[in-house]
Amino acid sequence: MRGCLRGIRALATLLLLTGALLACGGSSETPVESANSHEGHDEEKDSDHHDHHDHHAHDHGSSNMMMSISPEQADVLVEIEFRGGEVFTPSNRVTVAKGDQIVFAVISDVDEFIHVHGVDYMGEVSSGGSTNYLGFTMDALGIFEVEFENSGIFIIELLASS
Repeated sequence: MRGCLRGIRALATLLLLTGALLACGGSSETPVESANSHEGHDEEKDSDHHDHHDHHAHDHGSSNMMMSISPEQADVLVEIEFRGGEVFTPSNRVTVAKGDQIVFAVISDVDEFIHVHGVDYMGEVSSGGSTNYLGFTMDALGIFEVEFENSGIFIIELLASS
């Protein structure tokens, strides 16, 4: 019985510490690993699609809209192709600095929205063959998942450091 009580106490302590870390993760000066990290992304193609409704607890109507920005203005240019339901990028994680102008160069065969979780930026992607240039200024530190919003398909992670 004592062993069971110790196990319950240890589990409760672990859950409290985890909750505390998650609650202040966005304000940390050190980048925080995303709960939805896609390390080994290439080996796990089936995990790229997630249940969109399970981890979206915010109102997308309040998202900051990305602006149409020339690629020449980019500190970091991220090239993305979305065709046949698959994402093609040079890398599954891109390192950026706080204050960088991030520009996504997106070609898609369907109309979509690109969403940067954590900093809550949203950009409208039009299909039709021409490149969509959408950007924002990174104003936070951490690891931020980028996905196609309607389909819930993972694109990349942005690792923002100072």
